[in-house]
This record gives sequence, structure tokens and C-alpha cells, in this order.
Amino acid sequence: MQLDRKMLDRLLQMNDEQLTAFIKSVAAESGIDPAQLGINPNNVQSIRQALGSATDEDIAGLNGIYQDYRNNRHGR
Repeated sequence: MQLDRKMLDRLLQMNDEQLTAFIKSVAAESGIDPAQLGINPNNVQSIRQALGSATDEDIAGLNGIYQDYRNNRHGR
């Protein structure tokens, strides 16, 4: 998955349930237990706010972190 501004805008257009399901799906595909994320109706707005305030540099950094994690995870 490559995160860019267009993808971020699509995520922000999702309702809370869709956004939560998407995040949990990406986590599961990455080998992270979605239950450990602690996403609930009380904090999904904070997640949405963080995504909405992400700069292009933040997005690039997240992509790098995600790729490193995926590479290390698959290398095990």
C-alpha cells in the first residue's frame, strides 16, 4: 500500500465504521493484531484529525516506516 494525498482524502471521506474497518484490515494484512490497535468510536475522531493534518513529509515518513516494517516482517 502506498499512501499519498489522494488516498488520504479518500480515507477521510469514509464514515467512522469504514475508516475503522480499513485500518484494521491494513493492520491484519501487515501481521498486526487489529485488537491491539485499540480503535473504538471514542478515538476514531482523533485518528481522523491526525490523518487530516498530515503533511506531505508526514505521508512520506509513514510510507517509509510501513515499507521498513513490511520488509522486516517478511524477512522473518
